[in-house]
Amino acid sequence: MKRFLTLMLLVLALLAGCGIDGGEGWALRRIGRALGVDLSGGTLARFEDSHGGFHGDGLTAAEVELDGLEEGLADAPGWRPLPMTENAAQALQMFQEEGGAPEGGFYYLYDRHRQSQDPYDDSQLHQRFSWNFTLAVYDSGAGRLYYYEFDT
Repeated sequence: MKRFLTLMLLVLALLAGCGIDGGEGWALRRIGRALGVDLSGGTLARFEDSHGGFHGDGLTAAEVELDGLEEGLADAPGWRPLPMTENAAQALQMFQEEGGAPEGGFYYLYDRHRQSQDPYDDSQLHQRFSWNFTLAVYDSGAGRLYYYEFDT
């Protein structure tokens, strides 16, 4: 019995060391992987996820406080300097009650819909009966990243 308990404690310690925490670090890694950027130096200000059910539809919304991210975004795949395209701006309006894209910074839109020919092209984003996309906006003045993952 003592060996079993020792083994269980060792397994739990290894899992904790691998970052299986389900908390802020997990959320920052998940968002960072989706966007192709390192968010490990950031602070998670908000995280909400309503995905679930049979089809996995829902919205993940997050805000990350992180200064200096714009330096790495200029060369990162899929990231574009603001201002946003009209389709991306319309998508952002679905999630924000007021305001819009910030004056300075970058945005990222990845169309994950199965009918998308080019995931970085938003020209057909609002021409379908459902949405499956990831949208992020980095406000370089405020040092804040806004992240949305939307599936219908």
